[in-house]
Amino acid sequence: MFAKKNLVAVAALLAMAGAAQAQSSVKLYGYLEMDAGSYETAHAKGTSSRVTKVQSGDMMTSFVGLAGSEDLGGGLKAEFTLESFLGVDTGEAAGNYANKAGGFWSRASNVALSGGFGKVALGQYDNPLFTSAYTYNPFGSSMTFSPTMRHLNYLTPAVQTSIPNSGVKFDTGWVNSVTYESPVFSGFQAIGQYAAKETSTPDTTNSYALAGSYNAGPFSAMLTYVKGGLTDKPNATTYYAKSKVTDLGASYDFGVLKAFAQYTYIKDDTNDLKDKIYQLGVSVPVTEKASVMASFGNLNHKVAGQASNKDDVFSIGYNYDLSKRTSVFGAFMNNRQSANTGNDSSGQSYAVGIKHNF
Repeated sequence: MFAKKNLVAVAALLAMAGAAQAQSSVKLYGYLEMDAGSYETAHAKGTSSRVTKVQSGDMMTSFVGLAGSEDLGGGLKAEFTLESFLGVDTGEAAGNYANKAGGFWSRASNVALSGGFGKVALGQYDNPLFTSAYTYNPFGSSMTFSPTMRHLNYLTPAVQTSIPNSGVKFDTGWVNSVTYESPVFSGFQAIGQYAAKETSTPDTTNSYALAGSYNAGPFSAMLTYVKGGLTDKPNATTYYAKSKVTDLGASYDFGVLKAFAQYTYIKDDTNDLKDKIYQLGVSVPVTEKASVMASFGNLNHKVAGQASNKDDVFSIGYNYDLSKRTSVFGAFMNNRQSANTGNDSSGQSYAVGIKHNF
């Protein structure tokens, strides 16, 4: 009888453990990329800035992540996400910034509750402007080949590829933030994000972003507005309390090709400057496994009382899927800058690489 009771108890515990496991889950995932290429920033005639590199992250920054969820019942879930940038070429933690601020989980670190009301996340979370920027151009979040990403100038000033002081004044993900994503209603979704400045420094302000997206079959569009901007890149102390960004992106999949368009307007009252950015692009499936991407973008950087500086970027690339998780690519980028001083400059970069998702 005693043995029988023990067996029943063990069976009950196993059943409870199985039920608990079914209600929660944790997964390890990531993206690894290695590239070899020749890179050149825009430079004046008679000079050279070309560098040959074997590096990681031309098409997207490599990372590893942990994510999990727990079913709380009644349609309510608890979720968490922890993601760390990774330089596969060196094995070191890396990021979009050369001197990326933050700790090990600098790509994402948040906890959230989701349900019929939508999702509320606290911690570091992607900013809606970044989401729009990589969604509506054929090169995604590529800081090397995407005209949009280059013109938004997410990179640290030490390695900026566009006109100095142009672009946004914040990172791709906002720390110390509260983010709300609504349920999808007939293709529409709303997003709101608030980031606390966490300082008593005078003339600083909290930052916020509002966005709305619409998806219907082959058509997709997103409108985003951002005010504030946190600090001017990592380790900086200057706040851009009056920086405002409006962005509109759209795409349409015609089957034979997918077309992308994006327009961004940046107004920085603190420095009395304006940026106008536009991008047009296409992605064309050549076979079931191969596709060609092309994109052109222009940045018009205007400081009050001065003539405009202009930056043009044209990129073309080829991607071939070796499997569902692994692909190889090749890409070329031409960059031309027209300075208000009359000194024009140009540069070309090209690379090949391999990408793997797990």
